[in-house]
Amino acid sequence: MKFFKNNTNFFLNILYPGIEDQPENVNAFNIYSQEKFNTYIKKLGAEEEGTVSNKEIQIIEKIKSDIENLKNKYKTIDKDRLEFDLALIFHSNLKELNWGRYLLDDYSMWRWLSTNHFLKEVLWRRGEDKKKKGLVIESAKSTFDHLIGKRTRDIFPRRYFLIGERLYDKEKKYELLNKLAVLSRENKTGGFGNLVLNLIDTKLLSPNDNVSKTISQVLFTQNELAEDKEVVRAFTRYNGFKKRLLNNAGKDIFEKEICIG
Repeated sequence: MKFFKNNTNFFLNILYPGIEDQPENVNAFNIYSQEKFNTYIKKLGAEEEGTVSNKEIQIIEKIKSDIENLKNKYKTIDKDRLEFDLALIFHSNLKELNWGRYLLDDYSMWRWLSTNHFLKEVLWRRGEDKKKKGLVIESAKSTFDHLIGKRTRDIFPRRYFLIGERLYDKEKKYELLNKLAVLSRENKTGGFGNLVLNLIDTKLLSPNDNVSKTISQVLFTQNELAEDKEVVRAFTRYNGFKKRLLNNAGKDIFEKEICIG
């Protein structure tokens, strides 16, 4: 896979929407085609290295096709309720390339992948609703934040690959992720947003991502859906109990000590 030689500050300085001497940046994120956008950032000085294999191109196209199908299938569902579906799409496809957590810190690669292939998808997920209201600058800024990644944890494909990595199980595969996707789509309640924010937190580390899976199971797949405040309290308790070596604890411990009302 290719990667950018430029760092985050480069993109903030030359591509962030609202820069006075670059008014075209707003249009770049709102109305440019992917091809035109790629040409534009190269003209501004974006440099890349590496190669892309035929299999990688095929996987990228499959991801884009899967996202388009998701959009068409769930047109009436709020976009923020499709986070787990997007995680399933990215993780299951990129796993075909034998990608794993060893790539998570390769931010330049994730940024290149995001920027060169997912402009339309990021605009749909992050900027479209603002654009429809005529808030074109806000739309462009929101798209920038997730396409380029003002914060590296928000880089579009990396975000969803990480969620998938946290919830994937070698034995049960995507069982938990599929459950969360269905629950998130079918309910208007539940603190799924706060769950996602904690799943992409780089501090949430444990063997086989036991903590991520167990908290998700206890909070959301046992008849009742935890609300935002309950999710926040659960992760606050977990962070406070770290020294008690909860990383490998069983579900009953999390039910009694962490995920309590």
